[in-house]
Amino acid sequence: MTAIIANRTASRSAFTLIELLVVIAIIAILAAILFPVFAQAREKARQTSCTSNMKQAALAALMYAQDYDEYLPLAAYSTPGQPLVSWYDLVEPYVKIGARGVILNGVASQRTLAPLWICPSIGNKAVPTQSGDPTPGPFPAASYSPAYSYMANGNLIPIWHPNFASFGHFPGKPTGLGGVQAPAQVVLFMEGLGYVPALGGDDRTTGCTGREQGYPAITGPINGISAIYCAARYRHSGGSVYALADGHVKWYRGPGSSWRAAGESGVAWRKSLAPNASVWFRED
Repeated sequence: MTAIIANRTASRSAFTLIELLVVIAIIAILAAILFPVFAQAREKARQTSCTSNMKQAALAALMYAQDYDEYLPLAAYSTPGQPLVSWYDLVEPYVKIGARGVILNGVASQRTLAPLWICPSIGNKAVPTQSGDPTPGPFPAASYSPAYSYMANGNLIPIWHPNFASFGHFPGKPTGLGGVQAPAQVVLFMEGLGYVPALGGDDRTTGCTGREQGYPAITGPINGISAIYCAARYRHSGGSVYALADGHVKWYRGPGSSWRAAGESGVAWRKSLAPNASVWFRED
């Protein structure tokens, strides 16, 4: 009798094959639900880090302006045979992270990989595409540095280059803080793919695959190529982080189902062309 009871107890404590399959199915369903949530949480953490980096960059640029007659720094300037000096180097005294040297003879690898200038999600190359959209790039590997994660708005913080001839600066001109009409609605810094220190945000006239409107005809495979900005607009959960000219930082969603779409409601190129947008690269 005792043996019969023991056998019955043993048979009741075992799982049937169907029960095991049900448990496995439940675990698989929970994993399918939770893994994307974990991925989103990790990306949110990276976005927060990026927001902090951008905030420090904005404050550094504004402190620089206070010391230089309220003029924002140049994005970059170059003299023959010398390393390119960029806004990262010009604001170094205000962040003190040991950054130096951006490009010499077109090679970006000499850039110091200071964490402040590197977006944790710069490796995210996912962009929304529609039929016929090309892949962003290709860009020359020698010109890449992850410490180019953030770019200046060239309309306020322009590049000076001796080959610009009569332009001198492009796409804008050196700007004082007093020349910004609505600083809370003007882009100061945005995210990029890691190739240049500044662009003008021209996503309308270029189709995001050509050079910015009016860009001087100078040599260089990536000079003025708007894709470097357009394809970075989706880095953090379908959007990216922007620093505005008053020093505050905000995330804005990318403009559409194609990475080449022009911004109309969130971040736009020109106020005169998209007056209903939240912020602009140019106030005209």
